[in-house]
Amino acid sequence: MTAAKGIQVGLAERVITPPPGAPMAGFAARKGGAQGVHDDLHARAMVIEGPDTAVAVLSASVCSLSQEVIDGTREEVSRRTGLPGAQILMAATHTHSGPTLTEAYAPYLKGRCVECLVDAWEHREEGRLGVGVGHAEDVGRNRRRLDYGGLPVDPEVGIVRVEDGAGKIRGVLFNYACHPTTMGPDNLMITEDWACYAIRTIREQAGRDAVVIYVNGAEGDINPGYSSGLSCIGAPIPIRTFAYAEKIGVRLGRAVLEGLAGVETKAALSIRSVSSRVDLPLRRTFPVTIEEAGQRRKAAQEALERLDPGASRVVRHRAEVEVFFAGMVCRQAEQFHSEERRPSVSVELQSLRLDDAALTTFPGEVFVEIGLEVKRRSPFRKTLVIGLANAGRTGGYLPTKETFDEGDYEVLASRYSPEAGDVLMEATLKQLAQIAS
Repeated sequence: MTAAKGIQVGLAERVITPPPGAPMAGFAARKGGAQGVHDDLHARAMVIEGPDTAVAVLSASVCSLSQEVIDGTREEVSRRTGLPGAQILMAATHTHSGPTLTEAYAPYLKGRCVECLVDAWEHREEGRLGVGVGHAEDVGRNRRRLDYGGLPVDPEVGIVRVEDGAGKIRGVLFNYACHPTTMGPDNLMITEDWACYAIRTIREQAGRDAVVIYVNGAEGDINPGYSSGLSCIGAPIPIRTFAYAEKIGVRLGRAVLEGLAGVETKAALSIRSVSSRVDLPLRRTFPVTIEEAGQRRKAAQEALERLDPGASRVVRHRAEVEVFFAGMVCRQAEQFHSEERRPSVSVELQSLRLDDAALTTFPGEVFVEIGLEVKRRSPFRKTLVIGLANAGRTGGYLPTKETFDEGDYEVLASRYSPEAGDVLMEATLKQLAQIAS
């Protein structure tokens, strides 16, 4: 274990907003590129250096990070700072109102991430740091609850507080599991979504010059409270407004501030970092054949066409969702049955120890139940689960074993086998035990 001695902390941020007209990521139902900027997108970084090791966390306000951006950023930052790439944690917030990583935008994003991390490294100062938790109610909702009922959310907000030697707040990192997707496919304005309002709320009290970093959690089945099916067909949903994004963003920001007030900081911390890989099993079977999927799609389309012209909007939307899901099953079945199948995919897991707290990563969009179980069984008093982290080619939905019998959007879209969630959970807990010893 690293000896508990004085730390140095560096913080930085960079704007990563794409140019007008940029293709936008996240929604199949979206038509058209970005028409304007509601609020800028950012890369934000925190570097923590102890006497024997250093770690870095970077969050980028994009839907996902490509493997090329992750690898390229780590390599360049390592070359310029000496910080090993395996000790740099990179995560996407998962806003669906940001850019697609096109051949034009991806190099720009990589360059800005490099600048941000190097800037944080070069401006390290002696400081104090502490980790705490807060609780937020009525922000994220389990979007599968509408169909299956009784499903959980994770109300916990993980908080990292950074102060200078005089006790002034220099930075805040907060961790909360929820899709930042209040704005739907009809929105063509660039935005960090509710996260921007949470960050503004925190900075209003913590200080305008404080760097406030948001990292997502196990948010695979958590969003602001709408049906994934209705979202997929682009149906109007009343809560999908900037006013509602502000409402829940401010609510979350206030929860962070309430928790922040109780975080005790130290100038000396035990710091440890570990990165390893685990093979997650992929689907070995698909629930339907290509022929069966085609029959389902045909039946769904015919049912939609048979609807009475006076059918209610609810009935019509339900039929349109069936057509969408049937088409999705067709595409998934064709892909599954036509490709050479691999038994597993190797994913990166990373865990950082900060005294009696840990930050640990999940690739892609892991269901909240898995994150909650990791927190429950973690050897640390405080565990921040960071989703969509270090995952380029290994992202996507990772449901629980039980939900594979239920089906629906996230399960149909998943490449993983029903056992993958348990494999991920056990590998994560093993890694946490390693840095706790």
